[in-house]
Amino acid sequence: MKLKEILNKLNFTNKLYEEEFLDEEIDESLDEEMSAKDRTFFKKMNKKVVACMIIAALVISSVAGVAGFKYVKAKGQDSESEPITIEATKQNIEKTLSATGTIISAEESGQFATTTSSYPVEEVYVKVGDVVKKGDPLYKLDMTTMEQTLSYQQQALNIQNQQNEISQQNANQALADAQRNGANQINDSNRNLESAKQDQNTANRNKQNANNSLTAASNSENDAKKEMDAASATLSSAQQKVDNLNSKITDLQNQINNPGTEQVQKTDENGQLMVDAEGNPVYETKTKDTADLQNQLSQAKTDLETAKTELSNAQSDFESKHTAYKNAVAATESAKQSVQSAGDSVSSANRSVESAQSSLNNTTDSANSNVYTQSQAIKSNELSSKSNTLSAQQEIEKSQEELSKATVYASQDGTVTNVNIVKGQTYSGTDAVVIDNVTSLKATADIDEAQIPSVQVGQKVQIKTDATGDEVLNGTVVFVSPTATKNSTKTTDATSTTASVSKSRATYRVDVQIEDANENLRLGMTAKMTFITASSENAIAVPSSDIKTSDDGSKYVVIQTKDGSTKNVTVTTGISDDFYTEITGGDLKEGEMIVESDIDENSADATLESMGTDGGIYFE
Repeated sequence: MKLKEILNKLNFTNKLYEEEFLDEEIDESLDEEMSAKDRTFFKKMNKKVVACMIIAALVISSVAGVAGFKYVKAKGQDSESEPITIEATKQNIEKTLSATGTIISAEESGQFATTTSSYPVEEVYVKVGDVVKKGDPLYKLDMTTMEQTLSYQQQALNIQNQQNEISQQNANQALADAQRNGANQINDSNRNLESAKQDQNTANRNKQNANNSLTAASNSENDAKKEMDAASATLSSAQQKVDNLNSKITDLQNQINNPGTEQVQKTDENGQLMVDAEGNPVYETKTKDTADLQNQLSQAKTDLETAKTELSNAQSDFESKHTAYKNAVAATESAKQSVQSAGDSVSSANRSVESAQSSLNNTTDSANSNVYTQSQAIKSNELSSKSNTLSAQQEIEKSQEELSKATVYASQDGTVTNVNIVKGQTYSGTDAVVIDNVTSLKATADIDEAQIPSVQVGQKVQIKTDATGDEVLNGTVVFVSPTATKNSTKTTDATSTTASVSKSRATYRVDVQIEDANENLRLGMTAKMTFITASSENAIAVPSSDIKTSDDGSKYVVIQTKDGSTKNVTVTTGISDDFYTEITGGDLKEGEMIVESDIDENSADATLESMGTDGGIYFE
């Protein structure tokens, strides 16, 4: 039986379980038409692919259809007496992701005038299909109004320049006047300051002379005081001497007038002092002798006259010295007054100098300020003139730039694929003319959010189109959008081989650079793209449906030993393609015979679950 006839058997009607058992009939047909090797492969395919198709159809079918499938399966199990095995061999495995996209140009540009206003189209130089080179003219705009505007702007700029020149001349004259007036005022202030400094010098000299006079007067006063003090001491000494002599004379006179008695030791006729029998002096009372006193009195009176003469002389000398001292004190006071007056003159002169200096500073500051103000006015006028000129020039440059955009040129080599303008049309949009490089193509597709993590820049992609037939074009992922490009609603109908699900999901744009050239490719063609997301070469591989999971989560396969018995062998799995899974570790050896698994309800559920909730088969 041909494959087409086999698939026609899968009409999934309620007659599915009536007369023939599909599994047995397919097996018989395969035995008639295929070799032993092909039969083994197709049986395996029958167990997985056809079963998956049956399960998907049963999900959409009625409950009666599901019951019919279970009936067929049960019958098939009864007809098998020996387990089917397949050898564990090494092969290349590629994990792929399929998508449908569109052929686009790798270089596409929309050509349009970047003018700030809209203008009528004066001429269109190209049409769809024309091949152009970069720099070729595409179309031209009618910019008569802008040419008139530019002429007005240039006339206004000339008038502005004349006004700027007049303003600059006035500002320069004002600066010259400020500099001249300021210089005159500063010269006058300098002369006043110089005169005040001369007066200050004169006052300082007078003060110095007064200080010198005061010093001399003070020295004279000190000398006069010393002489007066010496004369005073001499006078006091002379007076003391006179007083002492007067006291002495009075005392001598009293002694002479009242001599009195005195006890004196007796003397014998020989002039020897007398003593009694016991040897004690013998005294007698006698009137004192005054002769000596008379001599002393006479001498004292003579000395008194001499002392009085000395006292008179000392008195005269003291009075002279005292008068000289008073005169010296008066001279010192006069000198002090002169110093005070000279000091006042110096202070006044200093104040005059300070006032003149302050006046000079103020005059200088005022003159400089006026000059600075006029200088700033010149700069401000220059800046204002430049600003006005720049503004006018900027407007002229904008107008000139606008006029330079009258003709739109091709920005790349390529073929004109769209012309959206006609002569006389006022067009201000983008993509007036579209140019595509048809020799460098890309394929672009929107990948579902569940599958986009598997796609990376640099991955290899196989591309096929209806126009290129069976030829596989190689490509490389060059762009993966980081954000969702749109929301797609995936809905499958009753003839789909996957479950029917309607759900809004995000998709992400992926661009693939096509590396192989083919002259049959055209922009906009539908591209069937197969992304190779992972690969493993010369790896031990087993049918994915034959891998089981134990209660502890470890994975294993059932192998048939040489004596015909079976045992479980633990395995570690790697990547998977549509049918096979890579074995990366465990106890399975190349060449061992793996017992094929039967499809039961649990495996059917697992198959549905692997298809994903929205009908697409996702990778774990």
